[in-house]
Amino acid sequence: MARRQNPDPRTDRRDIWELLVRLGMIVVHSTGGLLRIVGAMLFGILRMIGYLFTQVGRFFGAIGAAFSHAFREHGRPAREIIRDIKQSRGKGIGLVLWHGLRLLMSFIFGEYGILRTGFNYILPVISILFLIGIVRLGSGLDYALSVSVSGEELGIISSEGDFDAAEYEVKQRLAMTGEDISMNFSPVYDLRIVNADDQYLSVQTIADKLLAGTGHDLRDAYGVYVDGEFIGAVEDRDVVASYMDRALEKYAADITGNVNEVYYTKSVTYEQGVYLAESLSAPSVLIRKLSAENKTEGHYVTRSSDTPQIVAAKHSMTLEELEELNPDVDFDEGFEAGLLLHVTTSERYIPIAFTRTLTETSYIDYTSVRVETAALNLGVERVISHGSLGERSSEVLVTFVDGVEKSRQVLSTVVTKEPVAEQIGVGTYSAQPANTTTVLSGTGKYGWPVNGGYISSPFGGERRHKGLDIAAPMGTEIYAAEAGTVYRAGWNSGGYGNYVIIDHPDGYRTLYGHASSVVCYEGQQVEKGQLIALVGSTGDSTGPHCHFEVRVNNICVDPALYLRVND
Repeated sequence: MARRQNPDPRTDRRDIWELLVRLGMIVVHSTGGLLRIVGAMLFGILRMIGYLFTQVGRFFGAIGAAFSHAFREHGRPAREIIRDIKQSRGKGIGLVLWHGLRLLMSFIFGEYGILRTGFNYILPVISILFLIGIVRLGSGLDYALSVSVSGEELGIISSEGDFDAAEYEVKQRLAMTGEDISMNFSPVYDLRIVNADDQYLSVQTIADKLLAGTGHDLRDAYGVYVDGEFIGAVEDRDVVASYMDRALEKYAADITGNVNEVYYTKSVTYEQGVYLAESLSAPSVLIRKLSAENKTEGHYVTRSSDTPQIVAAKHSMTLEELEELNPDVDFDEGFEAGLLLHVTTSERYIPIAFTRTLTETSYIDYTSVRVETAALNLGVERVISHGSLGERSSEVLVTFVDGVEKSRQVLSTVVTKEPVAEQIGVGTYSAQPANTTTVLSGTGKYGWPVNGGYISSPFGGERRHKGLDIAAPMGTEIYAAEAGTVYRAGWNSGGYGNYVIIDHPDGYRTLYGHASSVVCYEGQQVEKGQLIALVGSTGDSTGPHCHFEVRVNNICVDPALYLRVND
């Protein structure tokens, strides 16, 4: 067998040192790369700055060179003029001044003069500055859409949609005259600068201006609109508006019970403007139109809480009117739920709605849960715990239109009682007689107490037998026929031998006798189907079996009445 050598500490230290050296080299290499990148970026920035300064220097150098060249080129004609000045001395001061003036004009206005040279470079700069000023001035102004019809400007508007709406408004007003309204105003739109005093035209103002050009007889009045539709005009809107307010107040006063708000379902507005004389109406005419009602016949299905009086009130009918429409219905006996009634409904030109808040209780369905239980024989299903409905309290906003409920909106809901699930027991108790020929048709209150076996001796008879003998092989399991508390467990000298008595919650008792052994103890809580003893032949017995008794108030009754097997 090879012998393992001990590691050398010096070798370990050398490996650590090499690792540290490699790590240091990686750090140095990474740092160097980062510094090179930063240096390259700084170098690039400095080159860009240098390039900008170079270009600026070249620009001013070019200007300087241009002026220098101008001065050099100007020197030749200047020298000629100076020579002329010298030659003109003694010929009069006037000639000298003339040649001096030539020199000055050549310096300023000559081909290479200061003025022409400066314009060649300064004029483009001035043009650029002028263009920038024009753009800034234009961007600071406010523009608006101007509209014109037939060459006449009406004013400025927010959008083309305002003119379209005004055109529709004009056609509404003209429609009341019966004239052809298929006109086209052919608007022309343009952009113009807005002054501080300019005002945007409203749709009604545009309509007034358009209508003024139609040549009709116009009057200053108030147009009455229902949901935006023109229905007529009046000179005094206060009379109409006051009536509408009073009608709403009266309707609200006649409502019984709590009310949140009362309102018209359609919007009634009044617009001041110019209107056709033919469209003007007396306030009373418009009031009759706005307050008109139309009665229509319909149907109503009664609810369990309905009475004749309630149904009549719901539809703003008298009881006599309801009876007249339903001659075959006996009103003296009240209404059953689901009864179809003929009713009339009043539909106003402008319906009135009101809302009220109600608190209602509704029920919550319970669920069903399947639970396996040994309390039932295998394959048997039975409700072992009844479910109960839950309850919820809801705050509901109810909307009525002309007295008829139209909608409900749940505002809040609180569960006041949780539902309790129904429990359906699914039997798992599998103890059955050994043979299917053993048939018992009792209530099934108790389960077959032996794992197999057969009835060797029934209850009663000439022997006045107190129970049911179930013969089975020695040591066969004996189960509790129902849940309960073990009352007796052990030996009985009265003939039962080893036996068990169980007290059940309903006051009944079951007894299991002649066992070979008992596997429970007194006071023990046992479930249905739980092992309590083994079949034997102790006590007064002629063979292995289980003596099974059912006692009611200490009186033995036939166990077969409570057993249900193979049925």
